[in-house]
Amino acid sequence: MAQFKHLFTKVQIGNTEIKNRILSTAHQTNHVIDGIPTEDLIAYHEARAKGGIGLVILEAAAVHPSGMLTTNTIAGFDQKVVDAYSKLSKRMQQYDTKVFSQLFHGGREVVSSDYRNAAWAPSAVPSLRFSTMPKPMSLEEIEKVIEGFALSAKLAKEGGLHGVEICCSHGYLPAQFWAAHTNLRTDRYGGSFENRMRFIVEVIERVWKAVGEDFTVGIRMSSDEMTMDGTKIKDAVQIVEYLVDKVRLDFINVTAGDSSTFAGSTHIVPPSPIKQAYLSADSFKIRMAGAVPVFVGSRVVDPVQGEQIISTGKADMVGMTRATIVDPDMPNKARLGEFHLIDACIGCLQACIGHYHKGLPISCIQNPQAGKEAEILPLLTQKYDKKSVLVIGAGPAGMEAAITADTQGYDVKLVDQSDAIGGLLKTMRKAPMRQEMAESMLDNYSRQLAVSQVNVALGRKMTVEKIIEEAPDAIICALGSRPYLPQVEGIDDPRIVTVDDLFNKKDIKKDIKKAANAVVFDFGGDWSGTESALHLAEKGCEVTLITARLHVGEEVHQYLRNEYMKKLYELNIAIKEHHDFGGIKNGKVVIRNLFTHTTEEVDNYEIIVLSLGRVPNIELYEEIKNLAPFVGQIGDCLAPRTIEEATLEGLLTALQIETETAKQVEEGVEI
Repeated sequence: MAQFKHLFTKVQIGNTEIKNRILSTAHQTNHVIDGIPTEDLIAYHEARAKGGIGLVILEAAAVHPSGMLTTNTIAGFDQKVVDAYSKLSKRMQQYDTKVFSQLFHGGREVVSSDYRNAAWAPSAVPSLRFSTMPKPMSLEEIEKVIEGFALSAKLAKEGGLHGVEICCSHGYLPAQFWAAHTNLRTDRYGGSFENRMRFIVEVIERVWKAVGEDFTVGIRMSSDEMTMDGTKIKDAVQIVEYLVDKVRLDFINVTAGDSSTFAGSTHIVPPSPIKQAYLSADSFKIRMAGAVPVFVGSRVVDPVQGEQIISTGKADMVGMTRATIVDPDMPNKARLGEFHLIDACIGCLQACIGHYHKGLPISCIQNPQAGKEAEILPLLTQKYDKKSVLVIGAGPAGMEAAITADTQGYDVKLVDQSDAIGGLLKTMRKAPMRQEMAESMLDNYSRQLAVSQVNVALGRKMTVEKIIEEAPDAIICALGSRPYLPQVEGIDDPRIVTVDDLFNKKDIKKDIKKAANAVVFDFGGDWSGTESALHLAEKGCEVTLITARLHVGEEVHQYLRNEYMKKLYELNIAIKEHHDFGGIKNGKVVIRNLFTHTTEEVDNYEIIVLSLGRVPNIELYEEIKNLAPFVGQIGDCLAPRTIEEATLEGLLTALQIETETAKQVEEGVEI
């Protein structure tokens, strides 16, 4: 606590006293059915309240049916939402965590997994990212939406919430009104700066009229939309100065980005390797301009960063949303000085906003119980009689399985033939734009293993004989995978290297230095092919990236893909889509078109990198699958996929040990 002289002090935001300066910003969980938050949503936020967070701003609540961003959006205008809010606020109250609702209308930004409603906006200016052409709102429709903001705020207060945040960020409806390039109106809501600001001023005024003075009302805004035409910091300062002069604002939550463009959308949830805490300079300018409390987030990943931001006056509260997704107990751990127990966000986006974009409930690849608290937390508190559990393979799947089994009270041994933990993370940590992610994940697991009772045995290759000798009660195989090489002509050409070779073999560096031209064949549209191309280009090669997917980075999260595309263009890497590797004939690389089946032969590549998928290492599993009452197969050893499946299977498989072994005994199976 001595290290945090500011982060864990109370702060007054409007009529709300908050116990510390850490908040969870609004983010979608997809735990909403028919517009109403579910028990899973409540359990998710309750876990973070129990972990010590000061303020939770709930995910976007649409203020009008036309503003339902997706079919899983909270219907903030529906009277039935009051009961859900009440249940949530009572559960959070026991931890003294305050809760705000975010009042939302996306305007032209409509994302839907179901029927797409007509998009309402100030003017018929399309969203480039979603290819949405909105209808210009009539005066009657503007009035309905303004009244929707007021009604939604009133219902939030009736439900026991402490305040509301009006979402003006990321080019959503209020920002579409105040920006000249999206507001082409000629009536009282368009034209001059004052007219373009009229919509948000009337919204705030109407909200205050609906809730009374004994409430808390603020806005969220982008200080920089990070687009060619969008709002910049000087515009944001002007907007803030105007608003605080016209209406009461209790806080301003500063973010960045714009939903309507690829480059701008990246900053809605910035991935690794974007700089951490990069908006704190903007939040300081907004704080000075408005002279009201300011919140800031966007990759504030550890409490020391939060303390620095608060202590230097750059903000009054820090959004540490993903930091508390991966580790709900982070605030309490920091307050108690237990830094060695804090797990850091790795910035991958795969299961947090990545799940939202897929229409799936929120999760976290480093914390697979996230979003499943109602189901998983009761299981994790159970302790069992000592059983010996052997986990083979210390990649993400094996490490998660070992740590989970340890929490259950088992006697766990984690074995790997390598001299270091990590599996494929050890390769990923050498990739140009995945280094931070891999390093953070390795650090998280290293610390978890260090405080556990798991016996980690590295540099030891397991055989059937050794396993029989150990006679464990349960075995979990997490033996990973190896690169797939197709059976085509020329596959033994010395110019061919795999991604594993490229990043791990020292003698490859000599070949790169000599090479002028390189080609990378990408099968999966994941990180490995793109990172290989970036790596070679940074080493001075002229690189062509050939992908069999519809587009580069198809399988990575869209915000990371945006950063990949930016880097590929900056390094002048040639891109060829819809083609794959057809082998090597007479020294020439055969490139096949996947639609026309035509081929071309190229002979000027000196390095040929194959990223063509991976083969599961199942051989040992097949030999030992009947050697114990319970034998599990997880991660790439089961089937090569992503880290998310690996860690989730590690968690769930370890939780199955007791029930599955009991079932074997009950059925009288001979082992």
